[in-house]
Amino acid sequence: MSAAVGLRGTVRGAAALRRLPLTLGLIAVLWIIGAATGSVLAGPSEPLLEQVGLGLAVEPGPWWSVFTSGFFASSLLDYLACTVMILVGVGIAERTMGPWLALAAFVAGTALSALVVVVLVEFGTDNSDQWLSFLGGEYVVGAYGGAAAALGCSTAALEALWRRRLRTWLLAATLMFALFVGVAQTLQALAGAVIGILAGWGIQSLVLRRKAGSFHSSSLRETRFLVGTVVGVFALGPLLTQVTGTLDVGPLSVVSQVMLQASPTMDEVQEACDNDKSCVTLQSVVGVQSFGATILTVIPVLLLLVCAEGLRRGRRLAYRLTLAIQLYLAAVTTFTIVQYATDPEVTLGSDDVGFLLLYAVPAILAPLIIAFLLLGNRHKFRVESSDAGYRVLGRTTLAMTGAAVILYAAAWFLEGNPDRSTPWDLLGQLTHILVPFPVPFVTELPQGLFSTVLYGLGGDIIWLCILLLVLNNFQRFRTLATDPAADLGHARELIHDGGSSLSWMALWDNNQYWFTPDRKAGLAYQVHNGVALTVAGPFGAKEHHSGAATGFLAHCAAQGLTPCFYSATDELDAALMPRDFRKLEVAEETLLNVQTMTFKGKEWQNVRTALNRAEKLSIKDHWHHYHLMPPGIRAQLAEISEEWVADKALPEMGFTLGGLDELKDPEVLCCVALDDDGLVHGVTSWLPVFSDGVVTGWTLDFMRRRTTGFKGVMEFLIASAVTHFKEDVPQISLSGSPLSNTGSAPDDGDHSALDRVLALLGNALEPMYGFKSLAAFKSRFQPEHRTLYMYYRDPLSLPAIGLAVGSAYLPGLSPAQSAGLLRQMVAREAAA
Repeated sequence: MSAAVGLRGTVRGAAALRRLPLTLGLIAVLWIIGAATGSVLAGPSEPLLEQVGLGLAVEPGPWWSVFTSGFFASSLLDYLACTVMILVGVGIAERTMGPWLALAAFVAGTALSALVVVVLVEFGTDNSDQWLSFLGGEYVVGAYGGAAAALGCSTAALEALWRRRLRTWLLAATLMFALFVGVAQTLQALAGAVIGILAGWGIQSLVLRRKAGSFHSSSLRETRFLVGTVVGVFALGPLLTQVTGTLDVGPLSVVSQVMLQASPTMDEVQEACDNDKSCVTLQSVVGVQSFGATILTVIPVLLLLVCAEGLRRGRRLAYRLTLAIQLYLAAVTTFTIVQYATDPEVTLGSDDVGFLLLYAVPAILAPLIIAFLLLGNRHKFRVESSDAGYRVLGRTTLAMTGAAVILYAAAWFLEGNPDRSTPWDLLGQLTHILVPFPVPFVTELPQGLFSTVLYGLGGDIIWLCILLLVLNNFQRFRTLATDPAADLGHARELIHDGGSSLSWMALWDNNQYWFTPDRKAGLAYQVHNGVALTVAGPFGAKEHHSGAATGFLAHCAAQGLTPCFYSATDELDAALMPRDFRKLEVAEETLLNVQTMTFKGKEWQNVRTALNRAEKLSIKDHWHHYHLMPPGIRAQLAEISEEWVADKALPEMGFTLGGLDELKDPEVLCCVALDDDGLVHGVTSWLPVFSDGVVTGWTLDFMRRRTTGFKGVMEFLIASAVTHFKEDVPQISLSGSPLSNTGSAPDDGDHSALDRVLALLGNALEPMYGFKSLAAFKSRFQPEHRTLYMYYRDPLSLPAIGLAVGSAYLPGLSPAQSAGLLRQMVAREAAA
């Protein structure tokens, strides 16, 4: 199975690469020149470098070096990195702008970014700047400037969502490399990104005549995205400096020293252990030089990345955590610098002052800038978790902290550490466990097995658990409804004013409600996996539906939710499509024009046969509201329903599929197939559809048949409904069959991800619920079809939406049932 999936991925990848001749050509030229000149392993030789490399010495290289430097690299690793940059930057540009414009952007970007770096280094050298003057005197090669420029320029051809995203990510990534690594190639990449984006801005405004947008205002969603990106960059930057090691010369390269835990050297460990070999071995296996210590180094990065994701969602908890972390980092950095500067044994020379200005001051300013950015936008992060979520997070954190303190203190005393250390060392060691960031003081290492294990791994366990709890907290939402019963009653009133054929489902359990400020329209929705999944479209008077849809978008933005309108008709096109929404077909609603149906002709043979068989068996259709049914019939309905559910490996589905409880609504109508002996052979339920307070249609919902009932009972019940409703309404709906046509649409890029998820889910559920066979059954009634759509905005949210749909339809799925469903999905995919 995995081999087949891998083969399909390889075929798709090869097909995609064939559509990028320019990109592949540039990569080939890069490697061919490198191989021909012997530059692949260690870069160009010194004489060749003087001719083709970008000279940053006092005497610049030849004029053509601003072009040729983009077709060489300094090492094998650099060649690989340049290949990736060309593949991404030029590849996207070629797909969006075409090969010739992409080539022009790459060549011009290489030359212009090279000139910018030359000017910057010359300026820094003339003004004795320690960073820029350090870069002088070397030759620079690499395709980074040209690839970044091509990528930045290509954003002009993208739609608004991806244009904003790609520009933000490109600037954030190149700025991170420039500030944290700071070598000449990173400066050239940043210059290329800025040049390319400015060129794209000009093309967008002057050539394509598209609105370029404004720097002065941004939406709530954009602001959260930007702040989250800044925090994410600040989180990844110190880790980048740890990975690149001695290459780092950027102004923020020292931030890693105050943000990431540093493992002591072997000499320091031997000194702390008094050269005791067993102690040194223990520290390398489970102590400060173990794998656990490596994980603890990454914890601050993971914590800030989790906070960045929370900020993107508008979470108040993420805002508070990020603000506390940034203020802590600024305070620790300031304390460390002041402690160093005021040390009587330290004499600061001019070079030391220059070093502090270049590296120490930015290390203080960076977290302070982020803190002020958060404070200035604090009103945009107001999404609170549920009270239960906060209680779980708080209690679990306190319990783990208390347990760690008690266990470590007990082990510390029992293993004889008081004879070698002081109580202050104990407090410092507890700080090492409970605070993932470095502390500005030094403590002795613990001795003894349990003390060392807890010291080396305790912080990992505590903080990984906290990270999972925080992520879980981001999935919870504080209940907005102050009076759920009143909201349900108001929703019922609005549904009487108008709605779609599925609007009655809004009154079912597990739904939340949002109403327009004038409360003349509203929407029902469920929150799963951070997605606000609506139950069909808006309800209320039809003239308010468009305003309700756009108002719901603002509500979702304020709550940090991803809006998704599910099983809605195309009436939402006018409100949503101009706002960069896309739509995907999720069902075909089956409509019957009952006033024109006669059941005559060859195509109605199955229905006539069912009616004749029912007449011979003396089976009649009986119409009731559930609460007015005789107790014996209600008991049989429960029996039939339980029989149907017991036959399934999974629980009864929900969301747009009603069960026995939904029959009990006093306005829902039931049709029962009953014989002369009082035996119920089958039952259907019908949901009212209103317009201006008048019933204008009915929608089929509940369908159950006794396994020993007569063949054709469902055809009989629906034919009876046609006859029953013919004099009252012009049309009835047999509803849509969920997940029955997923995956049937052609692959058009963005849709394919969700198509695949829903198709897998639909195929796995088909043997148990028979959605496709149900759709085929409904087609026997010669219906008209109306497409039901899912409206979504962000292609990156498609996997989350797919999971949300699955959670909505199967809300009571146990872990064992989830595992079984997953096995069926994978097995059916492999068979396909």
